[in-house]
Amino acid sequence: MNEPAEQLSIGKSVAQNVSVMFGAQVVTWGSSFLLLYFLPRYLGPEDFGRLYLALSIKMILGLLIDFGGNYLIPKEVARSEKKGAAILSSYLMLRIVLWILSIGLILLISKLLGYSQHVHLLILILIIAKLWEGGTSAFSAYFQGIEKMKYPSMGTIVEKLFVAFFAVGALLLGADSIGVAVVITAGALLNLIVIYWFSRRVVRVSYTFDPKVFSLLRSGMPFFLFSLFSVIYYRIDAVMLASLTSEEVTGWYGGAFRFFDIVMVLPLLYKTAIFPVFSKLWDNKAGVLEDTVGQSLRLMIVFGIPTALAIFLFSEQIIQFFMGLEAYAPSVIVLQIFALSIPIIFVDIILGSALMGAANKQRAWAIVGLFAIFINIFANYLLIPYTQIMYENGGIGAAIATLFTELFVMGAAFYLLPKGYLQTFRSSYVFKPVMASVFMVTPILLFLHFTGLYWILTLIIGGVSYITALFFIKTFNTEELVLIKSMIDSNKEKFIYFIKK
Repeated sequence: MNEPAEQLSIGKSVAQNVSVMFGAQVVTWGSSFLLLYFLPRYLGPEDFGRLYLALSIKMILGLLIDFGGNYLIPKEVARSEKKGAAILSSYLMLRIVLWILSIGLILLISKLLGYSQHVHLLILILIIAKLWEGGTSAFSAYFQGIEKMKYPSMGTIVEKLFVAFFAVGALLLGADSIGVAVVITAGALLNLIVIYWFSRRVVRVSYTFDPKVFSLLRSGMPFFLFSLFSVIYYRIDAVMLASLTSEEVTGWYGGAFRFFDIVMVLPLLYKTAIFPVFSKLWDNKAGVLEDTVGQSLRLMIVFGIPTALAIFLFSEQIIQFFMGLEAYAPSVIVLQIFALSIPIIFVDIILGSALMGAANKQRAWAIVGLFAIFINIFANYLLIPYTQIMYENGGIGAAIATLFTELFVMGAAFYLLPKGYLQTFRSSYVFKPVMASVFMVTPILLFLHFTGLYWILTLIIGGVSYITALFFIKTFNTEELVLIKSMIDSNKEKFIYFIKK
């Protein structure tokens, strides 16, 4: 296969998978934004802070259950489908054992940190959900490896709709964070049932543990370590905030982080589609890999810069709309600082996927994750008390610590990236999105300061201006325009089919 044809094939594969996942993500975003509207308002900053803290601890220690499988399974399946069923079966059995061990560890840590009985119970309920999520993520990783993401997307849709509907209902009936945690756990079980049902068409699981997988576990240790380290430095802020400030301050921070976390789904969708492609191209010598990495970075810049600007400019309106400024006004500046991190994280996600999927830099990348933990903890230890004293909002310090940490990760990623991986990257990949962003910001500022137009309409006008500018300054080439059109047509066909059904 010649190089342009192979690049077009890669583009179509990625476009199809991103298209499928994005369709599901529209539903996910809708349910997430619905929860974001109800949870902070009905729980209040303190109880919402408890829930956010418990969810953060669950995510940190839940990585023990994954043990690097979310990277290793799709990587190995992408390189050899024959090994897929055995690897999947072994990881499912392994995750049950690790889940049992993690329960004791989580309860011990909760006890040592002196959390209230309410938080203790929240953690216990949510760790039950990790058993279901462990199975779901293993099946999803397999489907990711064979580049068929429609089945995991169906399970996600069912889970998110269930959680949104029943959690909101529970809140309206007077439930607290405990009731919401029970709904989240039930939703995770539904997701597992759905993905297992569809998996029977694709893979036969024997539910046995193959001792040969231990060699893969050893090779997968760097994947596990980086996954664990990255979640720790990404979520340790909540643990430190709860220890150094109060549950209310943790709630302010959690409200801003929750919106920020929803936005972060976009690059993660792309990473899910591109990671098996990087894995397949790991020994490619024709320059296709380098071009794929460069184009992926450009796409993240195209999306990351306007997203950051929009959230920064509309942070007050976002907090008012979803949470209410009366209780969550301190979340505004936290969200603005998070906005500065968005383009950096978009780039970090692609560079990390390239390093682990193709460049075989897993060990070095795991060490970067370890250093990131120490940097993040040290920055939090200094900045949280300082900003709490100066501004009565330790969340400001935690958000700045996140920004510093992501800058370090990005610098380390560029340093570790093998020579030649960015040989196709052009300065125009940055310059053109920046120029288009100027066209976006100009009407936004004019409408914000000189008219009373509703902020969402102003945001839409800014978005249309940005997209128009991208095409006006010829950001995309002919092949990319064909891929964009194919993605739109694919989603249009799915929508028409759904309506007819």
